[in-house]
Amino acid sequence: MSSPTVDVVIACHDDRRPIERAVSSVLQDEKTRHLVRVTVVAHGLDQTLIERRLDGIKGEIRVVPYRDGIRSAAGPFNHGLDLVEAEYCAVMGSDDFLEPGTMAAWISHVRDHRPDAAIAQVRLQGHTVMPNPLVRLGRHRNLDAGRDRLFYRTAPLGLIRTARMRELGLRMLEGVRVGEDFEFGVRLWAHGGRIDLLSGAGTYVIGEDAPERTTLGSMTVSERFAPIVCLIDDGVVAALSPAHRKALITKLVRVSVVGNAQALAAELDDADVAEIAVLLRRLLDVAPTAVRSFNRQDRVVLDGLLSAPTAARLQADVARSRGAGRVDRWLTPDIVHSFARESTLRRYVLYFCKRERRKNR
Repeated sequence: MSSPTVDVVIACHDDRRPIERAVSSVLQDEKTRHLVRVTVVAHGLDQTLIERRLDGIKGEIRVVPYRDGIRSAAGPFNHGLDLVEAEYCAVMGSDDFLEPGTMAAWISHVRDHRPDAAIAQVRLQGHTVMPNPLVRLGRHRNLDAGRDRLFYRTAPLGLIRTARMRELGLRMLEGVRVGEDFEFGVRLWAHGGRIDLLSGAGTYVIGEDAPERTTLGSMTVSERFAPIVCLIDDGVVAALSPAHRKALITKLVRVSVVGNAQALAAELDDADVAEIAVLLRRLLDVAPTAVRSFNRQDRVVLDGLLSAPTAARLQADVARSRGAGRVDRWLTPDIVHSFARESTLRRYVLYFCKRERRKNR
């Protein structure tokens, strides 16, 4: 086979994963099968065992061994991406799969429009498509990381121009338990050139039927936040434009700080809460105005972390925030900022407008 149009890298660390489903979903489209090559990285597994399981699937498949003794997808993904020769590349989890026709639609888009990256539509298995990233109304091409909220899509799922990836030196972050794709995604969306959303071009499905996932299980606060600390310490955040910096910090505060504080409040001790507060202050030092777009419900948690970061206070604030009414969920403390791009109210309006547009088509 000559160099393909797309190289897809699938990292597999567990022989219980449905690797056959993942590979066959990438190669199922007859019209474009000859344009795609799948590289399965057998992470600590018997290469020949994986090859036997994939025998009979039509298309170009190569299985390569990789051993590093680390339970993280970063190493095998980096190894597979180093082997890429095609114009575009993609990464995929071994328990994930593409809907029929997806790869053909992706290839058609990149051939017609030549983006540097094309973001896939994603859904969890058994669920509908995620409205993420929540791009501007009617906007699917030439997206902006800040204005189109691309930082809310951390995983670089879809197609990436190989030359741009290598020009930027994009790598998965090794040595962390979660978030190995944080830096990769942030730098790709901010510096990757032309970014498109593959809206209506099939869906990447995140499988939820795997017997076990490496990212699950108990983790310390430090382990959860390690990729974010690296973004700051390694200068990734500082290299962003002011607008992109604020957009990224807003996302990190909303998803990583508030999200973890609310989900884990009952399990955290004073030292854990203090660690969350330290990270929050570091983030807001980078973009102090980011907090203005948070609704009153979330500000209860954030203000408590900033003023009295103790486990008792956090538990009380989380309980209070869960009882918030519609006004507190929609509006910011300063009502003017309730209409900011990252505000809850603005998001709800955009969700509604997009839903109505789909109904009227």
